[in-house]
Amino acid sequence: MKPILLPLAALLFVGSGCSTHKYVASKFANGKPEVVLYLKGKGEEAEKVMEKVYHPNGKLDYVGRFQDGKEQGEWNYFYEDGTRKYTEHWDKGLEEGVQIEYAPDGQVYLEKYFEKGKLIRTVDKSKQE
Repeated sequence: MKPILLPLAALLFVGSGCSTHKYVASKFANGKPEVVLYLKGKGEEAEKVMEKVYHPNGKLDYVGRFQDGKEQGEWNYFYEDGTRKYTEHWDKGLEEGVQIEYAPDGQVYLEKYFEKGKLIRTVDKSKQE
C-alpha cells in the first residue's frame, strides 16, 4: 500500500502548483481594474490562460481564453452598458467559425465566417428583411 501513497502524494503536490491565479495588470485612475490576467503557473513560467478587460465604468469590455499562448475558444466583447458587441471564435490563434456583431440594441447586424483565420464570407443582416 505504501507504493501507492507516494505517487498519490506526488500528484497532489504537482496538481496544487498548477492552479490559476488572478493578476491585475493595470487600473484606471478611479482605481477600478482595466486589464486582469489569469495565469497558470508561477514566475517567468506563468502562462496566460484568460484575459478580461474592463471599461472605465467597471463593466466588462471583453473576455477571452488562451491555450499555449494563443487565442482559443469563444471571445466576447461588450458595449459600455454591458450589451454584447460581438462574439468571435478562435482555434489555436486563428479565427474559426462565425463571428457575430451586434448593434447597441442587441440585434445581430453582421455575421462573418472564418476558416483557419481566413474570412470566407460576410452576411449583412441589417440589409435583410
